[in-house]
Amino acid sequence: MDPRLVAAVETSRRWYDDVCAVHEVPVWCDDRLWVALAAVPAYHSTVKTLTPDVGRDAVLAAMERHPVGGVADSFGTLDLSADGYTLLLDATWLHHEGFDDAVWPEGWSVVREEALLAAWAEAHDYVDVLVPAVLAHGGFRVLARVADGVPVAGAVIHDAGPVAGLSNGWSSRGPVTALDHAELLACPAVLHPGRPVTAYAWGDELDAMLDAGYQPLGAQRVWVRNVIQ
Repeated sequence: MDPRLVAAVETSRRWYDDVCAVHEVPVWCDDRLWVALAAVPAYHSTVKTLTPDVGRDAVLAAMERHPVGGVADSFGTLDLSADGYTLLLDATWLHHEGFDDAVWPEGWSVVREEALLAAWAEAHDYVDVLVPAVLAHGGFRVLARVADGVPVAGAVIHDAGPVAGLSNGWSSRGPVTALDHAELLACPAVLHPGRPVTAYAWGDELDAMLDAGYQPLGAQRVWVRNVIQ
C-alpha cells in the first residue's frame, strides 16, 4: 500500500482522537477500526476504517450502539447503501511533499483569541466543533485571514507527528476555490518545516488543490445513517 495513503489515514485518525479529546468523547481503536463511544461533534464520523479490508459486518457491529451517525470509509471499499446508509461524500485523499522553507503568507495569522475563534466558527458553520480548548491544545493551529477585524477565510493545521494535516479551508468571499491553496501551503511549511501535508477534497476544491501541487492518493467515502433503525 502507498505509504502516503497510510499516512493520510493515520493523520485523519489522529485528528479524530484530538477533536474527541477536547470534547471529552471516549474512543476505542485497534489497527482496523476507530470507534467513538459517545456522540461526536458535528461533521465527524462515528466509525472510521483504518485498513482497506475491514468488512461490512465489523463496521455495522461498531455502529450498533449509535442510532445515528456516520462511517468514514477511509479506502472507499464499502457499500452500505443496503444497510440504511446514504453516501454523503466521495472524496480523494491528497498529499503534498511540503517545503523545507517558506515565507508566511501576507494576511494570514494563527487564531489565539476566543472571540476570533468564535467568529471563525460562525463564518465556517463550525460552532461547537472547534471549541476554545483547541487554542491550548498543541495539536491545532487555526488559521484566519482577517479583514476589518472579521475573519474572511480560514483553515486548520493539525500536528500529526511526521505529517501535517490541512483541513477546513473556507472563504466567505466566494467558493472555497477562491482560496489560494498554493499560498496556504506556506503556513504548514513555516509551522512544520519539511513535513509532508495531507488533506482530502472533492469537486471544485479537489481540482484547485491538484492545481496547487497536491497528488491524489485514493478514495475516502463517508456514509451516514440519519434515521433511527
